[in-house]
Amino acid sequence: MTDFWIDNALQRVLKHPTDIRTLRQSATAFLDDCAVEAVTDALLVVDALASAAYEQGRLPATIRLMREGRESGWLRISLAVPDIDLPGADAGFGTGLHVLTTCAALWGRSGDGETAALWAHLPLAAAAPAVRHVASTHGVTPDHRPAGHP
Repeated sequence: MTDFWIDNALQRVLKHPTDIRTLRQSATAFLDDCAVEAVTDALLVVDALASAAYEQGRLPATIRLMREGRESGWLRISLAVPDIDLPGADAGFGTGLHVLTTCAALWGRSGDGETAALWAHLPLAAAAPAVRHVASTHGVTPDHRPAGHP
């Protein structure tokens, strides 16, 4: 597998569960200027989303990491795969759901059928902008807002 990598985005198509190791290495390099905590959270979310695709039998799947502008300090991680289920404890996504609610400021599912995607927004900077700003720039309503977020 090869990565598609430009200045603000990294994309990989996962065809086998072992592809996640190479994705982790690429994601670490992509986020080399970020705090260790931000990289760790991003890798946990990548693992959770990739595991969801694998466990639901939805490979190949495309994972993309995109910086939402260097000044804003946000990272969007998305998993594009046909007909993926929204994370839920009843869908066997208990640990992944905990990772999303702990590490991501916003997460959700958009699209349906062939255009479905699970996504998460993570702050990269210590002082992150308001969560509503991130949601409004994408025209989405978040499915989850951790306590303390507007």
